[in-house]
Amino acid sequence: MGASDSETDPVDVDTDPSSLTPALGSRCQFKTYRHGRRKDGRAAVEEEPDAFQSSEPRHDDDASYALVIRRHFSEKHELDSVVVRINSPEILAAFREVIGSYPTVAADFSCPFEMTSPFPMLIHAWDRLDAHRRETDDAVRRMHLNLLFRFMEHEIGPEREAVLTMLRNRKITYKKAWVLFRPGGLVFTEVMKKPWLLRVQRTTYEVSTSVGPYFTVYASYCDADDTAVGEAETSFVILQKKYFGSEHPSLIESLPIYPREYHRRGEDLEEELTARGKRFVENRGVLTRDYDGLAQYLKEPPWDYFHPGMADFGAIWIPFTETGRVVLDRKTFEEDNFDRHVKVTEQDDPELVLCPPYAIGFSLDRKEWCRYLVDGLREVAWKDDAWKSLILDEEEKTVLQALVTSHRYPGNARNQPEQKGKGLVILLHGTPGSGKTLSAETSAEMSRKALLSASLGDLNKFNVPWLFERKLKQVLQYATLWEAVVLLDEADVFLEARESGAGASTGDKGATARNALVAVFLKELEYFSGIVFLTTNRLATFDAAMKSRVHLSLRFAPPGVDTRRRIWRQNLAAVPADETAIGEGAAADEATNILVQYDLNGREICNALNTARTIARFEGVPLDVPHVQRVLKVRTTFDKHLREETRRLGRAGKQEGREGPAAFRLIKRDSILSHELLTVAYASAMIITTAKNKYYDPGTISLRCVGWRGGGVY
Repeated sequence: MGASDSETDPVDVDTDPSSLTPALGSRCQFKTYRHGRRKDGRAAVEEEPDAFQSSEPRHDDDASYALVIRRHFSEKHELDSVVVRINSPEILAAFREVIGSYPTVAADFSCPFEMTSPFPMLIHAWDRLDAHRRETDDAVRRMHLNLLFRFMEHEIGPEREAVLTMLRNRKITYKKAWVLFRPGGLVFTEVMKKPWLLRVQRTTYEVSTSVGPYFTVYASYCDADDTAVGEAETSFVILQKKYFGSEHPSLIESLPIYPREYHRRGEDLEEELTARGKRFVENRGVLTRDYDGLAQYLKEPPWDYFHPGMADFGAIWIPFTETGRVVLDRKTFEEDNFDRHVKVTEQDDPELVLCPPYAIGFSLDRKEWCRYLVDGLREVAWKDDAWKSLILDEEEKTVLQALVTSHRYPGNARNQPEQKGKGLVILLHGTPGSGKTLSAETSAEMSRKALLSASLGDLNKFNVPWLFERKLKQVLQYATLWEAVVLLDEADVFLEARESGAGASTGDKGATARNALVAVFLKELEYFSGIVFLTTNRLATFDAAMKSRVHLSLRFAPPGVDTRRRIWRQNLAAVPADETAIGEGAAADEATNILVQYDLNGREICNALNTARTIARFEGVPLDVPHVQRVLKVRTTFDKHLREETRRLGRAGKQEGREGPAAFRLIKRDSILSHELLTVAYASAMIITTAKNKYYDPGTISLRCVGWRGGGVY
């Protein structure tokens, strides 16, 4: 090898290899340190020569003992806790056979494990383990179980006897309430006075700064959503202050939830609940049902409510009595209330006896999500002949029927952009009591669809634009999902032409707010793919954008003599035969000829007949024509007095030099009118005068209590 070769050699053979710095992570070895503290509290770090040599004292000899007991004491030498380690394979085998699993023990009993006092698993399984000990033929297992019971009788025997004494008296204390709720055991509770069985999962003791100590029972039950039927979980809270005053024992039956064996009903309860569970499963999905009975609606805190402890003020279920039609739709409820979503784990053989007594639905009357008792749900008895009772021009009736029955709803109702321009908007305008609302109701009945009605008061009761938009969008989305018919009653504010120019831009807050509502309504209506009826009592000015969205407009005139005759005949025929003396045929014709002379609209005819039926029922006699005439006489007297007052007030107004219609001061006592409404006028045209000198039909504004200057209250 030449000199040139030696100069290019990169390795010096005379160099010590240990003096070279190793590359990062190149040593395939462990380096272990032990961190601790010295007696004076300073940190100490020591190098461990063996990475796997434990510095803790070894207890290898403990493994040969069936049970290893450790008692932990406080600094005051008071017993804090007892820990027992189960090493015995015989005891472990008995646990696997008798107990199987226990929620608060993280073991499957296949290897040694530890338990800490007060040993709830041993207390709950005491009787079963004792029976297994007595029945087993294995002498070794019996010997090991005898050892276990010696430990149990010493550690928890006296406490168990004290608890058993309370249970024999059907009482329990707060601290021992956990003994009642054995995991896997059946428990009983009530919802709206209806029984409900559940299966215990686990229990916990907790403390809250607002309610104090409380005890929570977690339980499973059988639930059903749109895709699965199986197990779900819920929880029940037992407040110490409410149920265990001054640490005194409480009656077990007084608790909101307690073991099934303490309920006094026999096995017929399970049979009843199993049958109810089958009906519960049948009522899943989107269904329209008739309901009559006790229900609960979900009451949420007002949108403008604030409290530092807002987390403690969630929505609650408030009881009320519901009679009418409801729409069952759990999926939409959980979408609107995501914090109340329930996960259902599908089971091949669900325990229907554990189904809840209620189903989630929407009240078409209250416009609230509710819980309805399964026992109160019935199939809807649709009135297929309802179309015959609608008194409308035959040609108009045919067009209306064709549009409603032929309308097709979209497949994916939640995809709003796809719904643009696919809705059906029908405008019904005319005088009050001429059949507008009845037409919408009949259309829904005839097509077997739910009727979802709303008004401006329902949608804009807080007078906040974004809340109005959310409410309106919610109503229209519900109608699309349920293929329901929407009725927006008294929709004048949406139909009237919007203000422009100075009126809407120079301080007229009322006009600006109304323009905003109309704009929101037009946008939502554009993307609505269902059927909506709009009703109005007047049609003075009409917004051009609104007009372009109307598919059909029907005018309802005041009923003439022939129309009134048909209305009277229909209403008289609807009275049960055992409640009326009018009868049919010639007698009914004669009664109709008498009553048709009164100039009434359809609503007034219905009200008069219902009032007459009440009078006849009070007198204990069948309904007859004189009962109706008596009601109409009182009404005629009122109308006459009202006309006289109107004329008198009109003359008084002219004498005072007022311009325009006669006016009088508005006493805003319990009135929903805004402060901009200065006076109320009741002339022959029945108009209301505002500060802007615009006139509104009083049918569009609701007055609950208005004082009249001329005396009396209307």
